Amino acid sequence: MAYAWQARHGLTAAQYQATFNSLVSQGYRLIDVSGYGVGGVDRYDAVWEQSPGPAWQARHGLSAAEHQALFNDLTRQGYRPVRVSGYEVGGQARYASIWHKTDGPPFRARHGLTAAELQAEYDALTPQGYHPVDVSGYSVGGQPRFAAIWEKSPIAGWVARHGLSPSEYQAQFNQWANEGYILLRVSGYEVGGQNFYTAIWIQGPALTWFSRHGLTDAEYQADFNAMVARGFRLVKVSGYPLRGTARHAAIWHKPSLSDAEQAFIDQTVTTFMNNHRVPGLSLALAHRGRLVLSQAFGLANTATNERVTTNHLFRIASVSKPITSVAVFRLIEAGRLNLGDRVFGPNSILGNTYGTLPANSPINQITVQHLLEHTSGWATSQDPMFTMFNLNQDELITWMLDPANNRPLTHTPGTRFEYLNFGYLVLGRVIEQVSGQTYADYVRQNVLAPSGITDMHIAGDTLAQRRPNEVVYYSQTAAWNPYAIRVSRMDAHGGWIASAKDLVKFALRVDGFATVPDILRPATLGTMITPTTAPRPDMTPANYAKGWAINALGNYWHLGDLPGTASILVRTNNQYVWAILANSRNDAQLDQMRADIDALMWTIINRITDWPAGVPG
Repeated sequence: MAYAWQARHGLTAAQYQATFNSLVSQGYRLIDVSGYGVGGVDRYDAVWEQSPGPAWQARHGLSAAEHQALFNDLTRQGYRPVRVSGYEVGGQARYASIWHKTDGPPFRARHGLTAAELQAEYDALTPQGYHPVDVSGYSVGGQPRFAAIWEKSPIAGWVARHGLSPSEYQAQFNQWANEGYILLRVSGYEVGGQNFYTAIWIQGPALTWFSRHGLTDAEYQADFNAMVARGFRLVKVSGYPLRGTARHAAIWHKPSLSDAEQAFIDQTVTTFMNNHRVPGLSLALAHRGRLVLSQAFGLANTATNERVTTNHLFRIASVSKPITSVAVFRLIEAGRLNLGDRVFGPNSILGNTYGTLPANSPINQITVQHLLEHTSGWATSQDPMFTMFNLNQDELITWMLDPANNRPLTHTPGTRFEYLNFGYLVLGRVIEQVSGQTYADYVRQNVLAPSGITDMHIAGDTLAQRRPNEVVYYSQTAAWNPYAIRVSRMDAHGGWIASAKDLVKFALRVDGFATVPDILRPATLGTMITPTTAPRPDMTPANYAKGWAINALGNYWHLGDLPGTASILVRTNNQYVWAILANSRNDAQLDQMRADIDALMWTIINRITDWPAGVPG
């Protein structure tokens, strides 16, 4: 939940107290405070949040003795320090702190430490299982001093540094951010007219964050305004002096989409749905291996007003082809299949299962690679998949190969690209022949399960065969009834049902990036996305690999649609992966719908660049 919050900087002690009283009376809690002295006057930067929590107390302007007395008093009452800020005013150390009355792991807190004493505390407490949760650098009489809090609790990893010049801090910042650490705390301080930094980095949960340091008042305000506009919220702030002027360092988090960003997504999706009369839609987006967006819109069933959820299953149509392709390459990696293996005829994978072809039949030259690349030689116009629904898979293949039915190849295998659903139907039978399992079982065990997917299925044909969490499909053309076509017969080329989230999970396992382990080896992935050299009949490039469309940028994807459904699955070269599923197809403007579903998420990600780490699904 995104709680209301407020932040102020550069407040005098009186202004800080007045703001504190006002916000606390409105139900806000102080979550961060930083004191600093400029020109002999104490100033305060602070952040408040309107959220529930344990009983708390906060103090500021305390001398070292007063701070120690407060520590003794509050710890006896069951409070623990969660934030401490040391600073110098008029040559004397002062402290501001926040305390929570709550149980928790053992803690240690120190103040007034020299650099050597701080390091000694790190050295002594680390072997005991303590890690720093807060640190503040300041100077007294021109000498650096530190206040810090440690906690004895499990943590994946942490790094703490102090006494860093601005350039040294930036180098450390870059190093640890590149290694996936999160900046937990940064504190600036002045010694001898120069700024130095102490900081803590942790290996924590996935988090979208941003940090700046060395900012003047004007620069800090400008950054504040810009970050709020991008949907970030300030969580940690450090004010500190530099030769009589104020400087600021800040840490920002983005826990959720901003209201403006969500409104943009809603409007973009709603416009698409209205333009193409789509009752219900689900989408999911991952960035750098993390699911950052998963939302559902509209109705799964208009008769009952059942809302679409992110768990609803949709027919994914030809987005099934990438799944079949990955299954083929799993068999290739297992040494049980080769791209050059012939599919029909003597000494082939399927042999004479579907009838005996003449020895000189060009069909006998079709290979697994030809089927994957739509270069088998049959023309798109010869595709039988939306006819003869009375025939099962085996009967349809037998019919297609029977010379009496006049389905000779239009092209020599491997010489022309013509999109052919039938070729992937045959690949399903290849998988069955080689694996000894049904196509669906092999895919579930060797593609879906390794991808963490348990709720994908081959579709039923009729409304009565609809699964409990499956949407209803709606035709916009009387001639095309979504429940009068043999979707189950289309298994390997268009038969799967899935949620958008699960399709993204699948694509992340074959995206070629290091963020999520792939289920195919790099060389295999490279082969899978290598475009066919065969041109289209008009001699233009096919821009199709093996189960994926691909472009020169290295993006690969697949569109899909059937009567009553439309889908797309995309992987981009800048580590986005997304899926969009709809429960209707605009038959009157099909090309436009295909263009619009392709553009839909591009429109969103071109507007929103800072994705929260954990958008609820």
